[in-house]
Amino acid sequence: MTTDRSQLRCGGFLREAAALQRANTDGPRRLTRIAFPADDGAVPCALVTTAGPGAPVRLPVTAGRDDLYAALAAEGGWAAPDPGPLARLPVVAPAPPLLVWADLLDDLGDLLFTLTGYPADVGRPDLAPRLDAVSLTDATTAAAELTALGTAHRVRIPLDSGVPLVAVPLEIAEHLLTVDGAAATEWEYPVAAR
Repeated sequence: MTTDRSQLRCGGFLREAAALQRANTDGPRRLTRIAFPADDGAVPCALVTTAGPGAPVRLPVTAGRDDLYAALAAEGGWAAPDPGPLARLPVVAPAPPLLVWADLLDDLGDLLFTLTGYPADVGRPDLAPRLDAVSLTDATTAAAELTALGTAHRVRIPLDSGVPLVAVPLEIAEHLLTVDGAAATEWEYPVAAR
């Protein structure tokens, strides 16, 4: 079962990954997938896949942006992440999709606890959504993969819609509550409704 503490740790890791991606939006370096394998009793970890030639990198979810940068250094070409927090509103298209992707990672990380916490707060702790992975599926689309009520779900999130991607985990939780967790296993993030 996903705990609030593990959601906070995974969220923190996503925010650190966002800082690294934000520093690498102009070149070929990109984080293409960040997965959080099911807790097997060991230290929770993240598996990070890049567009580079290397194998996925396994890091504890407590790793910071500098740890991630160091782990990917063998690929070469990565710019060092900014040590400061994001101090602006999220960007939208026509900004480069990789910058929107970085801001999406930051938003997912910042509010990931709401994915599990919000359903429990409104009386549906059984829904227990868990973020399994987030990925960059093509140049202008990301996907969030999650499990709820034992079913895998995949949410496609456009990076070029021109709509700010804000409170995405909460929107996903609300969608799962609306359809009682039995929705189609794949759906589009509702940017038109925002």
